[in-house]
Amino acid sequence: MKHEKILVRNAETVTMDPALGDIAACDILIEDGAFRRIGPGIAPGDVDRVIDATGMIALPGLIDAHNCMWQTVLRGHVPDLWRGTYFTHLLPLRSRFRPEDNHHSGYVGGSEMLSYGTTTVVDYCHNVRGPGYADAAIEGLQAAGIRHVFTWSFMSERPDAFADDAARFADARRVFERFHDPGGTTTVNFGIESVGAAGLGAQLSFARALGVGSCIHANSPGDIAWLHERGLPGPDLLAIHGNLITDQELAWMREVDMPICFTPSADVQGTPADVVRRAWEQGVRVVFGCDVPCHVASDPMAQLRTIHAVQGYIDGATARARGPVTGRRPPVGPGMPLLLPRELLRRATIGAAGVLGMDARIGSITVGKRADLLLVRKGLFGGSVEPDPCAHVLLQTSPREIDTVLVDGIVRMREGRLADFDSERAAAMIDASRRVILGTAD
Repeated sequence: MKHEKILVRNAETVTMDPALGDIAACDILIEDGAFRRIGPGIAPGDVDRVIDATGMIALPGLIDAHNCMWQTVLRGHVPDLWRGTYFTHLLPLRSRFRPEDNHHSGYVGGSEMLSYGTTTVVDYCHNVRGPGYADAAIEGLQAAGIRHVFTWSFMSERPDAFADDAARFADARRVFERFHDPGGTTTVNFGIESVGAAGLGAQLSFARALGVGSCIHANSPGDIAWLHERGLPGPDLLAIHGNLITDQELAWMREVDMPICFTPSADVQGTPADVVRRAWEQGVRVVFGCDVPCHVASDPMAQLRTIHAVQGYIDGATARARGPVTGRRPPVGPGMPLLLPRELLRRATIGAAGVLGMDARIGSITVGKRADLLLVRKGLFGGSVEPDPCAHVLLQTSPREIDTVLVDGIVRMREGRLADFDSERAAAMIDASRRVILGTAD
């Protein structure tokens, strides 16, 4: 798609660039898919489009660091994670998926995420059941127009259509060589099997030989210790969830700069959720993801709001456990409270970009970076009294205020409407997949 030369005018801008900070009335010139000029009073010149952002807040596009997009066609299938039906009723349905069902999920789910202000998603696909499955998922994401880090996972349901592990590695390499484009909007990472799996080391070595990142689910006590004993952790291995990681394990993670992705809606459902604070205190980088569309909408801002509320509760409980608190709330101090709105939005933009090794290209509104941009209206009911735009976005807006989304300088949503999205086609895709997967086809 051809890049337009675009001038965004008069936006209250949160650049997430420490050299620029916030700019109260800022123009943003976008050319060839990149930010070219940033500041007040840019002359329009010869541009293809002018976007009047008066009354709007501009931010870097949001980054979802972990989402299983293939589940989108089964939206709401597991509304209650406590019952364990995710493992008993949802994951076994992978055996009924066709490649086109992965494609449907990528297109519909990617479009949904754009509507929520997301410009990059790490799509963890543990539903690569044979040749063609990963290709179809990536092509669905590409059709939606969202930037994506497609994570080819070795955790798919077995048996599958691969003859053996050698065939799986061959498909992973083929997909990487076909789609991975560090200069484009599609990159490929890998998901390795859980601790104890026989092939874990070979899978991690495979990804490292290709020079790309991996992730691993860390759900059991001692998972990080097991990896540490074998010298496997590193900055290119992202731990997912990590509710039961101990302080000693976090210290080992800090030593090698191994980050963690916490998925709030899933990770506060009856599980210990204090790892975010403990990781922060140890110096471990923490980012956030939506995780499972079968349970919750792929709305990263909603996840930030969830952890903002839950972390506030945990902060109070932590302070009371460490000593007497005489008032209703503990005194404000360093790290108390831990996650203020600006810090949360930082972690969902430049922080996540850094964890993914993409901060030279995305994550902030900086001259030369790719133009992934979000414009949020201050709302029908007015802006906030306090001047912090991050607090306003997180605490005073909703998805209805998301006005404009650009990915790589291309307008994917404008005035609250997705560009080139066919809702009837999307509904037909979901229906076609469900009829096969849920066994309701005639």
